[in-house]
Amino acid sequence: MRLLLLSACAPFMLLSLRGQPAAISPVEAIHLVEAHVRNLTITAVRPGAEKDAPVYWVEGRAGADGYEAVVDAKAARVLRIRKNGVPFYDWPGPLVVAHRGASRYAPENTLAAFRKAIELGADLIEFDVRETKDGHLVIMHDDTVDRTTDGEGRVSDLTLEQIKKLDAGSWFGPQFKGERVPTLEEALGTIKGGAMPDVDFKAGTPEKLVAAVARHGLLGKVTLYCGDWGLLRRTLAVSPRFLIRPTAPFGLVGLPILLRELDPPIVNVDWPQFTERLVVEAHLAGRKVFLNAMGANDTEFGLARLIEAGGDYIQSDRLDLLIPMLRARGLHR
Repeated sequence: MRLLLLSACAPFMLLSLRGQPAAISPVEAIHLVEAHVRNLTITAVRPGAEKDAPVYWVEGRAGADGYEAVVDAKAARVLRIRKNGVPFYDWPGPLVVAHRGASRYAPENTLAAFRKAIELGADLIEFDVRETKDGHLVIMHDDTVDRTTDGEGRVSDLTLEQIKKLDAGSWFGPQFKGERVPTLEEALGTIKGGAMPDVDFKAGTPEKLVAAVARHGLLGKVTLYCGDWGLLRRTLAVSPRFLIRPTAPFGLVGLPILLRELDPPIVNVDWPQFTERLVVEAHLAGRKVFLNAMGANDTEFGLARLIEAGGDYIQSDRLDLLIPMLRARGLHR
């Protein structure tokens, strides 16, 4: 068997019809395929282009089986693998994450927003979790109820009974009058079967979060964000069975720190730290990338940058833009 290696300058010579250079070398493409197929002996790697984008075609054998793979040379991702000519792996495309539910159509972090996000086609629904004075986990972004209900006070100073009396919908529109702040249990029950939960654990008792997720059979499936790394570590000490997505401090510069400290399967990237190179380096490190567009750049232009960079998850408030853009590119069901 022979190994065909291209010169070191080859990735910069590999251009698509639009003139986009490859971001990775042939050997890096090989290693990405090896992550999917154990004990793979490479026989060839060739540069090329598909759909105006640079790719590598990688061939190899593992025992009696032959493998052919296509690697996205710009985003550092395996697109598909065939084993003995039969589909073995296909990248499903980026997963759509609805920020606080479909918050352009219904009041954020409510069951109405979650149901609408599922209706629109979201794959994951992001929501924020905090704990009440009497120890219940509820869905609320801010540390107070002031902005999104008709009440006042810190979540941690109010009982569940007090919070359940609040109107969490009228501020958004009269048709949502009487919408209540959901508990974590209600949120998980509403989402289950339609989308996966993406939990932003703001504050609370880790044991209670783990117990709720376990009751719904979702341990090992839920993506988890904690801005407080201390809270994140305490949660993982109770159960490591979360797909954590912490943020790389300072973007690309902080990626090695993040990988060393938390070894996450997913790297969270906010717009200010976003670069195409950060996506590539995270992929080369064997991690998925969770890109966020909320805010001023949650626009058609900004979302196109995240799609083209190759995010594995894209979180947005603009499901009305994001989902049609992905479907037009054949990247979403």
